[in-house]
Amino acid sequence: MWAARWLICMGNVSVHVMLIPLEVLPEKNVVSWTAVMTAYTQNELFEEALQLFLDLKMEGVRPNEFTYAVALNSCAGLAALKNGNALSASTMKTGHWGALSVCNALINMYAKSGSINDAWRVFLSMPWRDVVSWNSIIIGYAHHGLARGAMSVFHDMLFAEEAPSYVTFVGVLSACAQLGLVDGLYYLNTMMKEMGIKPGREHYTCMVGLLCRDGRLDEAEHFILNNYIGTDVVAWKSLLGSCQVYKNYGLGHRVAEQILQLKPNDVGTYVMLSNMYAKANRWDGVVKVRKLMRERGVRKEPGVSWIQVGSEVQVFTSDDKNHQWINQITRKLRELIDQIKVIGYVPNFAVVLHDVEDEQKEEHLMYHSEKMALAFGLIHSPEGATIRIMKNLRICDDCHVAMKLISLVTRRRIVVRDAVRFHFIEDGVCSCDDHW
Repeated sequence: MWAARWLICMGNVSVHVMLIPLEVLPEKNVVSWTAVMTAYTQNELFEEALQLFLDLKMEGVRPNEFTYAVALNSCAGLAALKNGNALSASTMKTGHWGALSVCNALINMYAKSGSINDAWRVFLSMPWRDVVSWNSIIIGYAHHGLARGAMSVFHDMLFAEEAPSYVTFVGVLSACAQLGLVDGLYYLNTMMKEMGIKPGREHYTCMVGLLCRDGRLDEAEHFILNNYIGTDVVAWKSLLGSCQVYKNYGLGHRVAEQILQLKPNDVGTYVMLSNMYAKANRWDGVVKVRKLMRERGVRKEPGVSWIQVGSEVQVFTSDDKNHQWINQITRKLRELIDQIKVIGYVPNFAVVLHDVEDEQKEEHLMYHSEKMALAFGLIHSPEGATIRIMKNLRICDDCHVAMKLISLVTRRRIVVRDAVRFHFIEDGVCSCDDHW
C-alpha cells in the first residue's frame, strides 16, 4: 500500500521526491503512521490523511492523541463536520479527549467547519489551555464575523495572564476590522509598544481592511504604500474589493493595474475589474479585460466546492456535467433559479469572462461549483437542515446574490467557507454585509 507522497520545500522550490510505502518504514507503528498522516495534512492532502487514519485502525494500530489531532486537522481542512464529530466521540471512548493537542485540533475543526458554538464549548471544557487554544478561538470568532466575541476572549486571555503572540493580534485586528478604526489603531499600538511584538504583513493587511471597511479608501492606499506592504497582493486585493463595494471605480482601476503588475496571472483581479467596468456600464472595458486575458494566456482556476452529506464528502467542479447526480442537480438548479428570478434575481454576466451569448453565460453561471453543491445539499438533506459548503476560491458576486435569495425561498441557513471568510446566509442576509 502506497502511503505517503512526501513534499520537500526548499526556499521557493518544491520537489516531489518519492512515494514511500509504509511496509518499508523501519517500524510500522503509530509513530510512523502519524508521521505519514502529518505529511499529507501539511500538504493539504486531507482526504488521503483521513484514509490513512482508517487504514491504521484496520491494521489494528491504536491511534494516540497526536494521531487524532492530525485526523481532526484534516477534517478542518475539508470542513468535514460529521467526520470531526465522529472523531470527537472516538477520542472520548479512547480517553484522549482531554489532551491539549486533541482539544486544540477540535477547536480548529469546529471553527473551520462553521460551528463556532461547538468550538467554544470545547474551549470552555479544556482542563488547561495554551496560547494556541486562545488563538484558535479568537481567530475562529473573527472569521465567523463575531468580532465582539473575539475581543471578549482576547480580554479573557489577558486576564488569565496568557501572553498574546504575533498570531493573537492577527485575530484581534481581523475582529477590529468589523468594529471600527479606533479599536484597530489602539491594538496595533499596544502590540508594538506594550507587548513588544513587531507588526508584520498580516497585521498591516488587517489595518488595510479596517480602513476599507470604514470607506477610507484613499487612506488605505497610502497606508499600503507607506508601510512596506506595497508588494503584498492580499492587501491590494482587499482594497480592490472595497473599491467595488463603494463604487470607487477610478481607484479600483488603478489598484487592479498595481495588482496585475505584481501578479499578471491573478484571475480574481481580472474578474473584479470586469465586474467594475460592467457596473459602470463600461462594456468596452469588459471587452478589454477579456482581450487582455487572452493575450496573456490567463486561464481561470476552476472553482471547486465540496459538501458533506452523511459520511461522504461530495466534490463539485464548475461546469462539470459528468457528475453522477448531474441530472437531479440541473433540475433543482433550474427550479431554484426560476423561483429567485420572481423575487429579483438577475444573472450577473460581468463575472463570466467567456465571450459567448447571454444564454450560454447564464448556463455557465448556473453550473458554478458552489451552486451545484448547494443544489446537491438541498436534495439530500432533511427539510430545514443547515447547508454547509466549502470553496477553494472567493465566492463570486452572482453566487453570493443567488444564495441570499435561495435562503429566502427555501428557508434554509447556508454556510459557505470560501478562500476569504465564512458567509452565514439566512433569510436573504449574509453575515459579511457584502464585504469580502
